[in-house]
Amino acid sequence: MENELKQGNTICSFCKSPMEATDVFCQNCGHPENGTDKQRAQFFAKRAMKKNKGIDAENKIQSARNTLFILSGVIALSGFLVYNTSNNLIELGINLFVAFIYLTLAFWSERKPFIALLIGLLLYGTLIIVSALIDPVSLVKGGIFKAGIIIFLGKGLYSALEKKNND
Repeated sequence: MENELKQGNTICSFCKSPMEATDVFCQNCGHPENGTDKQRAQFFAKRAMKKNKGIDAENKIQSARNTLFILSGVIALSGFLVYNTSNNLIELGINLFVAFIYLTLAFWSERKPFIALLIGLLLYGTLIIVSALIDPVSLVKGGIFKAGIIIFLGKGLYSALEKKNND
């Protein structure tokens, strides 16, 4: 790479890209190669903040993913409990199918967090509405649990959208 450098050029000490010796900032990474100490400090502070923001986003996405796993387990368990008391095979099948969808979304959120969490949130909202149409009292039953699920999925969805836009 050094052989490729023209007379008067240099290499960025941060990303190792060639740059003009007169440039203050690297055109590739923005490092202030010939800048002041203050500019260098700002460069590294911004990089650290961006890295921390990415870690925070990953934590929120992971919490939303865990919420999908929990939903899958709770719905499957409730299906078995309902079947145990009523022997209604159709209700058990519906619950196991929905649990399978949430489990699939949880695994899929590893690769495509935004779309998986969006579908999970829309499915959850749809299930709340359908349950409320069948039994209006169900709208207030478990309200804190329902709100918590919506909050975790919403935060994960927002973080996945931010991550998607930054990539």
